[in-house]
Amino acid sequence: MNQLKKLLVVWYLLFGTITGSVSLFAAFEFQGVGWASAAANIRVVGDPHPDRHVLNPALLSRDVVPRAGFQYFNPFSGLDIHAGSMTVQTRIGKLPMIGGLSYFGDDKYSELMLTTGTSWALSQQFRTGMSLNLFQLNITDIATQLAMSVSISTNLKLAEDLQIGSVLQHIVQHGKGLTVPQRFHFGVEYDGGQVVLLFALEQEAALPLELNVALLTSSQRHWQLAVGYRDLSQTVSAGWRLEYKNIGMHYSTVMHPDLPLSHGFGLELLFP
Repeated sequence: MNQLKKLLVVWYLLFGTITGSVSLFAAFEFQGVGWASAAANIRVVGDPHPDRHVLNPALLSRDVVPRAGFQYFNPFSGLDIHAGSMTVQTRIGKLPMIGGLSYFGDDKYSELMLTTGTSWALSQQFRTGMSLNLFQLNITDIATQLAMSVSISTNLKLAEDLQIGSVLQHIVQHGKGLTVPQRFHFGVEYDGGQVVLLFALEQEAALPLELNVALLTSSQRHWQLAVGYRDLSQTVSAGWRLEYKNIGMHYSTVMHPDLPLSHGFGLELLFP
């Protein structure tokens, strides 16, 4: 891993010297941090959890419960890489708000993302959301690069047990030295009570379209079990979540066919 990073740095310096270009392309938003990773990282629809609100703030409602979440993830066990995030959802007056800070990297390469978003009800069944994202990329021997982007999202309830959501991520960007990949998300959720089915289509820039499926089981939201599968990367995920009074906790793991196991845990605090 370290040899690969050094090779990328050398390539960047050589390319920049020849062309005079200083643009960096960032991976950002490691697919794994938080409770959503247990359910194939489907965040465009799903239960009212801050991990999903960060991507799709249209899931926020006016009666959102103030909540804070903290997650730590160990990507690809055995490598010296760490990832984590902190999320806060609340209300400012009648406006629901979500804020998130996430990190991924090691001592030579690191990504930091700060996000804030809100939502508006256009009808009783349809909500739209918008988020502002700030990125910071650090690579050894290269000046820190910054970028900003705007994402828009929607949530439509077709029935009491059926909803769809979509996100256009980073459609507007600002930052000459850094480019963040644009992403499209579309998801469907069917809530059968104790069993919830999630389907999502995701596409990043020119990469192939990826189909993701997940299943969640729960008992009146006090506990949840989740499994998921992403067809492009062929990763299998699973996890559990417990919630008691004003405290919640979760554990999730992601199994990649060619890479070491990734796993993490999180803590949630509710402020009713």
